[in-house]
Amino acid sequence: MPFPEALRALNHRDFRVFWTGQLVSLIGTWMQSVAQSWLVLQLSGSPLKLGLIGTLQFAPVLLFSVVAGAIADRLPKRRLILATQSALALQAFTITALVWSGHVRYWHV
Repeated sequence: MPFPEALRALNHRDFRVFWTGQLVSLIGTWMQSVAQSWLVLQLSGSPLKLGLIGTLQFAPVLLFSVVAGAIADRLPKRRLILATQSALALQAFTITALVWSGHVRYWHV
């Protein structure tokens, strides 16, 4: 079934797979961001620390995006996406394990 003209990119199977994967990943990322902010507020009770975490989460993007982009252009895209998504999942599972075990501290976030 062909898609309308405005959505013609979805006619390509690979794009649909990529788009669906990105959708799932971004939903998870935003859920983690909200949960992380809530966790910081519960752990510290400090709006300042909450704002600090919210601000600092973008520091790596500001500091490393140009260099990382140049490096990423030279690497195989599929392997790079799998590696970065796996690293993000590992980080999320680590925080989850710390929360469930009751050992989480502000500096873990």
